[in-house]
Amino acid sequence: MTSTPPRIAIYGTGKYGCEVTRLALDKGWHVVAAFNRPGDKVGADLGRVAGLNSDLGVTVQDCENADYALLDADIAVVATTDRLRDNVVGFERLLGAGVNVLSHNTESYLPWAVDPALAKRIDEKARGAGVTFTGGGIWDMSRIWSGILAAGPCVDIRSLQHTSRTNLGVSKRVSNVAGIGFSHDRFRAELIDQPGMIGELYKLIPWQVAQALGYDVTEVVERREPVVFDTPVYAAGLGIDIAPGEPAGLRILVDVSTAQGVSAHAHIELRACHEDETDFMRWQVDGEPKSTVHVDRQIGPPGSSASMINRVRDVIAAAPGIQEVSKLGPPRHSANDRITR
Repeated sequence: MTSTPPRIAIYGTGKYGCEVTRLALDKGWHVVAAFNRPGDKVGADLGRVAGLNSDLGVTVQDCENADYALLDADIAVVATTDRLRDNVVGFERLLGAGVNVLSHNTESYLPWAVDPALAKRIDEKARGAGVTFTGGGIWDMSRIWSGILAAGPCVDIRSLQHTSRTNLGVSKRVSNVAGIGFSHDRFRAELIDQPGMIGELYKLIPWQVAQALGYDVTEVVERREPVVFDTPVYAAGLGIDIAPGEPAGLRILVDVSTAQGVSAHAHIELRACHEDETDFMRWQVDGEPKSTVHVDRQIGPPGSSASMINRVRDVIAAAPGIQEVSKLGPPRHSANDRITR
């Protein structure tokens, strides 16, 4: 496939923003602008920031002081933090400039469920400018569309079950997100009594799938608890063995009820893993017939960045306003979407 290359702005030049930059350039697409919070990256060439070892001719701008009226892009890929409330000002800057937004912010997958008032604000801004707002990333296929597709063969559904295992023992930063190596008191204080960095995020997965299948969600309950083992498990990112009985990660349990009586559930483990354990996502449908979709997800780059690249054209072509990935059709590869240079 060859067609007019999209013009992309990068909002947030961390890991994912840089990966999207490299993937887009590899396809011959145009990266026309970059924005970041104040710091050392502002004023630098995006090519250097993205590790290209050469200048791209795009200077990273201070997101707080940039003139967005000058932005000439088809879409902005936003790769900042996960909470909607922390990103809404940035979304409005971009949408107000008439630019479609594809956000890696987790709560952007289903903003109406997170904060209806903020979602209304984003939706009105997007519709007023005639552009689209979508949340995306690796969950697009591995957690959301895999669930929708699992229900595809069924003529009757009683319940849906999502299970997954993700190794978060690979670095200190992500180990802390899941409470790996915490004391039980610290774990409770930081991850159970309050959401922490990822609490209340994973409930959006069964919620969105149930909603996408046409069910009216009436209640969603998330519970969080530590994962413990009766034998030691090595956390490579911390360089230690987690002792038996001590927190080795976070378990998230979600129950979704619907007006139609169909329920959806999630059992998600984010933890240190034994050597023979791999990451996976699975949807099982109790229905007629029963159905299962299992995803063995590859860890490491490009992950979410590749998933966002593959949604760029869908988001640009979508109707104005908030459009969840569940409304855009199954994700498709972009292997042939390369511009001849």
